Amino acid sequence: MEREEAIVFRLKFKRYLDAIEFLKRVAEAAERLNHHPDVELRYVNLTLRLTTHDAGNKVTERDLQLAGEIQKAVEEFRDRLAQ
Repeated sequence: MEREEAIVFRLKFKRYLDAIEFLKRVAEAAERLNHHPDVELRYVNLTLRLTTHDAGNKVTERDLQLAGEIQKAVEEFRDRLAQ
């Protein structure tokens, strides 16, 4: 059995297109940082999982940087998130 560490964002949006637009914002940040999250989108439910596979599936500075960018996007999209 392998131990794994991750930062996980679980978000629910009001509309599918809001989730897609948010994911596009995250994708742009991921490309800029050259560090990409694992993504699961199920209609309006989006899960982003950050871990550094090259470091043995541990949370590294790269994950923390991307998490900061994602948190900024969460604040910008606050009115599009479901309660």
